[in-house]
Amino acid sequence: MMILGDKRQKIIDSLNLSDSLKELVKGEFIHDELEFRCLKLKYSLEPEDFSPQGVDLIPLWESDLTITGFYLDGNLNPVFIHYDIESIEDYKVIGHSLDDLIEFLVSEYVEYEYEDEVRKLLKR
Repeated sequence: MMILGDKRQKIIDSLNLSDSLKELVKGEFIHDELEFRCLKLKYSLEPEDFSPQGVDLIPLWESDLTITGFYLDGNLNPVFIHYDIESIEDYKVIGHSLDDLIEFLVSEYVEYEYEDEVRKLLKR
């Protein structure tokens, strides 16, 4: 099930995201290397449930065909995941910390020459 609205925002606020990550969550543009990768929610807002079965997903952002978000484990710690909307159950765990999330974004989407620049930006 997707967790949206005020409940989503309250849980996201508890992560203490950097200002740049907060902008991404809002669907705002922060760097050319992440353009079209971290967009506003659209699939998550549809009546059809685009979350893995049995996972209470808090979506962060979407691309044209993917969703990146997290769920809270039994200790209420975030588990960040990424998946294609056409194979929802084949989600990939990308980490358990904001550093893991940033490393995923950098390694998955950013050209080598911009890695340090984007990494620093995402931590601000």
